[in-house]
Amino acid sequence: MNSFKIANKTIHTKNHELVRNDQVKLGSGGATSVIADSTYSPTADADDRKGWIWTKLAGDTAKFNYYMYGSTGSSHPWTLGDLKSLHMTCSIDKWDNVASVPFIVVHTVPTGSGDAGAFYHSRRAYTLNLANHKIIVGEHVNLYAIDKPNLHNENRYIPLESKVDTGDCADSEVILFITIHSDSGALMGTKIHVNEMGYDLNNEIKRSIKLVT
Repeated sequence: MNSFKIANKTIHTKNHELVRNDQVKLGSGGATSVIADSTYSPTADADDRKGWIWTKLAGDTAKFNYYMYGSTGSSHPWTLGDLKSLHMTCSIDKWDNVASVPFIVVHTVPTGSGDAGAFYHSRRAYTLNLANHKIIVGEHVNLYAIDKPNLHNENRYIPLESKVDTGDCADSEVILFITIHSDSGALMGTKIHVNEMGYDLNNEIKRSIKLVT
């Protein structure tokens, strides 16, 4: 799998580290690692909106996976129980069904005993419950899981309140990766614009990573 570096633009320390306004630039080495095993790369937006846009070009299983956290970049073994919040700021630019909506995934470190996958022990996905929320094409929203973050924008907040666990998903399991995904089952022409993603680890590390072009 992939590790990556993201440039820290502002760091404030007061009893703990609080990192805001990180960014990764499309076309950089860091962006290559963030995009990682996505089927193909996102592009700059034709309307000059800040962020990356990804379009599904065929009726296949293509999808994006953007990596926002990897355990190889941390000196501390953060666990599932440490996760306080996860978020992305995005726009669904083409609506077909709930598969048009991106979601957040956390994988944990394999232990060699009872691993649910080839490279991970457990997998937890946070997805949209469409019965409880409305989507408007082109509206930038803050999708979040667990606790509601303060993202300092005027976007509508929509919780990813459905949780799909594969494996044990015990609070004590060490986080391997935190990623945002599009759905491989989405229809051709699916278009998703993402300009920010981030996480809160135990109210100590709070990151909001901007995707820039």
